[in-house]
Amino acid sequence: MLLKKEDVPLVSEGFMNEVHDEDRKIINDIFDEIIKYEKKPSYNTKVNIAVLFQKWFNHTVKHFSKEEKKMRKVRYPRYKIHKQEHTRTLAEMHTVYSDWLKTNDIYILKNYFTDVLPTWIVEHIETMDMEASSFFKENQINLN
Repeated sequence: MLLKKEDVPLVSEGFMNEVHDEDRKIINDIFDEIIKYEKKPSYNTKVNIAVLFQKWFNHTVKHFSKEEKKMRKVRYPRYKIHKQEHTRTLAEMHTVYSDWLKTNDIYILKNYFTDVLPTWIVEHIETMDMEASSFFKENQINLN
C-alpha cells in the first residue's frame, strides 16, 4: 500500500475529504498493479494499469472541476493559483502516463508514484485545499 488513510490530511469540508479518500484508493490500486508488473510483466497487468490510470485521471478531472466551480461560485481569492496547480498536475499526470505507454518502462510510473505523488498530495492538501476549505467554512458557504 502506497498511501494509508492516515497519510492523507483532513480538511474542514467533508466532500473534499471523501474525494481525497477515493483518490487514495485508486492510487493504491494502480500502485499494486505497478508492483505486479515490475515483478512479472504481463499484458493483463499492463491493461489493468491503463484502465485504472484512466479511471484515476477522469476522477481527478472531475474532482478538480468540482473544487474550481465552488471556488468561482464563492469568489475564492486564490482561485487562479489553485486552478494553475490543478492544470499543472493534470498535465504532469498525462505526460507520465504517455511516456510509460510509449516506452513500456514501468519505472516511469513507479518513480512518479513513489517519489512525486505522495509528497504532492500531502503538500497540496495541507496548503491549497486546507486554505480553500477554511475559506468556505469561515464564510459559512454550504458546498454540498
